[in-house]
Amino acid sequence: GGWKCSVPTPERKIAAAAIFAPTIVGVAPCPILPIAGNARVEPEIAFVLARDLPARATPYDEAEVRGAIGESRLVLELMGPRYADPTVITFPELLADSIANQGLFVGPVLSNPVGLALDSFAIVIDGADGTLVTREGKHPDAHPLRPLYWLANFLAGGGYGEGVWLKAGQIVTTGSYCGVVDVPLDTALVVRYGDLGTLNVQFSAA
Repeated sequence: GGWKCSVPTPERKIAAAAIFAPTIVGVAPCPILPIAGNARVEPEIAFVLARDLPARATPYDEAEVRGAIGESRLVLELMGPRYADPTVITFPELLADSIANQGLFVGPVLSNPVGLALDSFAIVIDGADGTLVTREGKHPDAHPLRPLYWLANFLAGGGYGEGVWLKAGQIVTTGSYCGVVDVPLDTALVVRYGDLGTLNVQFSAA
């Protein structure tokens, strides 16, 4: 159904993992496997592809990748490792765990994202009794499009095997603006992404 990715580092030369279609949700209540009784999420911006970016001999330039984007959306990545003790696993084992991805909650469409400042903005999460979280959000790769440029060419170059590339309808999320955040279950939440917009969600235990 989609991908999560970040710009690679010398320690993590491959920084991409699949997000499975049944775990991509756009309607609340959103099921999630709780961690210590809470929903663990990451506020992010994701891109929905309008056309394929198939394998080819020459790399895609940034304009071609941007041209393949159909929508940009506010999202919450649903976090939760499948390992009993994720602190002791190797990076290949982390990749096998889809980098601790449980799924994706897809929020509203951003209008004119190319013209917006997407490097940093405040993340505020409100519940019924007031503000639960306030963070100065900053994208870990300086802009959410940078990992998408890398992923498009990594996959088109055969990084994950023949026939695996970005396809129309897939959604790609590219990094949290404030790391992981624990929020309560069974509570109506409003997540504010600076002046970009708001995402409304409620989580229930899967």
